Amino acid sequence: MFLVGFEPGPRFGANALTYDYTANIECLANPHKPQYGGGIIINPELNHGLRGWSTFGNAKIEQRVLGDNKYIVAHSRNQPEDSISQKLYLQKDKLYTFSAWIQVSDGDFPVRAILKTTTGFKHVGVVFAKSKCWSMLKGGLTVNASGPAELYFEYN
Repeated sequence: MFLVGFEPGPRFGANALTYDYTANIECLANPHKPQYGGGIIINPELNHGLRGWSTFGNAKIEQRVLGDNKYIVAHSRNQPEDSISQKLYLQKDKLYTFSAWIQVSDGDFPVRAILKTTTGFKHVGVVFAKSKCWSMLKGGLTVNASGPAELYFEYN
């Protein structure tokens, strides 16, 4: 998972960090590593357990490992927003890009990435995630005020 910010530049200028326009539409047996080294996300590869991650709503979360893949499971959920979260600090007028590899336990469902900011909620992206494989959720956003934000996921 990653979230990275870009400074706004001149209309025909270039930034030092180029945006990766690729989005994998395949459902993969194993997810790829985080883009841009995870950007501003703390512990994007979960090499330090759940450090940086917490619950949103009333979910219970735990880290699991399958082969080389480390991931977080949100369980005991009662509401769509009961999930994992991470607190961030976002800067006004930066363009943030986002991606995460998502899997659901049964069926296929739309999973939304949401940012809760001081000025409201921002939808970052959505993917129809499936069971037994990993789907890439990719999106982007800007915020109209610098400040704290909380990233979380929603699905029914």
